Amino acid sequence: MSEIQPIIHDGRLAALVIDSQAIISKRVPQRDQWTVRAMCLYAIEVADGHLPGPYSTRRALDYARAAAAARN
Repeated sequence: MSEIQPIIHDGRLAALVIDSQAIISKRVPQRDQWTVRAMCLYAIEVADGHLPGPYSTRRALDYARAAAAARN
């Protein structure tokens, strides 16, 4: 059975991660797209066992911030 990981951003459901695939809501503002994508990647990495779990929104945001800092 597949695990479904909801991705919450700014208190709203922004995406779902199912079987290493992310479904991102069309309602996520453009300015938040990169952060939500990074949060989805974090959820996938945790689910695949590449990063320690469990998934949490706080850890996903930390991951996204670190990725943004490395990107700049």
